[in-house]
Amino acid sequence: MNGTVSRRAFLRIMGVGAAAALAACAPKALPTAAPAPAEEKPAASQPTQPPAAPASKGPVTISVCDLVAEDATGPGVYTRILYEEFAETFPEIHVEHLAYPDVGFEKRKEYWLTAYTEGGPNAVKFDTNKWAWEFAYLKKALILDDYIPLYFQEDWDSLVPVAQKLSMYDDHIVQIPGMIEVHGMVVRRDYLEEAGYDANYTPKTWADFLEMIQRLTTPEYYGFQWKTYMRAMSEFLHMNGGDFATENPDKTIELHYTRDELVETLEMLKSCIYPERYIQQNTLQEFMQNLNAFQQGQSATFNMMPSWVNWLFSVTEFMPEDLNFFCYPIGPTGEAGDGLRPAYVDCGSHSWVANPYGTPEQNDAVAHYLCWMNSKENIKRQAQWWIDNELKGAYASPFADVPWTTVSAGIPEWWGAPLEEILAIGDVDPAPDYAPGRTYVDAAAAEILNDENSDVRAILQAAEEKTKREWLDEYHKQLGA
Repeated sequence: MNGTVSRRAFLRIMGVGAAAALAACAPKALPTAAPAPAEEKPAASQPTQPPAAPASKGPVTISVCDLVAEDATGPGVYTRILYEEFAETFPEIHVEHLAYPDVGFEKRKEYWLTAYTEGGPNAVKFDTNKWAWEFAYLKKALILDDYIPLYFQEDWDSLVPVAQKLSMYDDHIVQIPGMIEVHGMVVRRDYLEEAGYDANYTPKTWADFLEMIQRLTTPEYYGFQWKTYMRAMSEFLHMNGGDFATENPDKTIELHYTRDELVETLEMLKSCIYPERYIQQNTLQEFMQNLNAFQQGQSATFNMMPSWVNWLFSVTEFMPEDLNFFCYPIGPTGEAGDGLRPAYVDCGSHSWVANPYGTPEQNDAVAHYLCWMNSKENIKRQAQWWIDNELKGAYASPFADVPWTTVSAGIPEWWGAPLEEILAIGDVDPAPDYAPGRTYVDAAAAEILNDENSDVRAILQAAEEKTKREWLDEYHKQLGA
């Protein structure tokens, strides 16, 4: 099978008969509620130990759950084609494709932590690699070190450095990366021109950004719409040279809530709301509401990630020439270069994480499957299929020798050029074990942004003390620190 589907065949899949055409390969449903915790058996691998040796080949069944393939439309159809080709190429490995659970994003991690015991799927594709680190910390991620030389060595060696860093925990490989995700912003070109800007304008500093959203705000729409306040806080903080926490070599964690970088970030975000409002009301964390507001023309500026391009230019009425894509602007401390670290964009990736509770045969088979699905060769073939079927698709390649422009389709290079700029300053979270502590600073930020008269530094100080008291002290105690 060559993986090529004609445009006529594609349109037939997408047409009225799609339900019948896809029924045969429809994913097997998982329960919508988290399964009851099972008695845990020793994992097939642990983050501090090598995995079981690759098993001898033979008939084996594995189950996997692919977030992207649940959308069998547009560019996502190609994932189903890869399913079929893998089955034909490796008939000794039977793959059961499970539907993604019908739970919200905030509940997915809890669901999979429960499911990743014996009887759960052998691998899941997450849309955030930070879960891979948490799973590894909890010993619920298969160590892939011994499988990379068998199935992925050449591809692994050509990953961009940040993709390798994203895929490792405690010097072990715990995920196979898919598309790199970086958060940038888009601004509507027509709104820019109405406000007196050149259509190609993009802000480089916070001062530029604040002036732009002020001028873009009209009685009909707002100048700025964040994805969520949590994401806006993170991205502006990183571009101001700051972080919420850092992790030392001994895995102890230091908090940085009251440093100038975060205080300045929240003061800046407050200035988008008070005394004049340049952002939609009551939208602290309602992502879909915020997305719809931008799509319906109620705001001029919004968060943008590479994976959203496939949705933006195929489902909505936007086209590439309607928007400018740009890096989050740099803050004053980041611009001065005297922050906690150089200003950067937090990189992530779609990530395949394998369940360590499988048999040795299943572990070997699922490692083979993940490496094959995410190989450079298949990424290239996917792009050609998009072109052949006249689709628009973007893929931020994790491979240094496979530029994103060569594996995307229908997206002009000038539009995506900022992606190269963003990737050039991309880095990873310096505290992979800090995730449970993030809840406290998020709550503090909500309190700050909901009150025009809030004392930013005082609230952050209280949040830091609470984080230590309710989580960090116990974390350090478990480390023996």
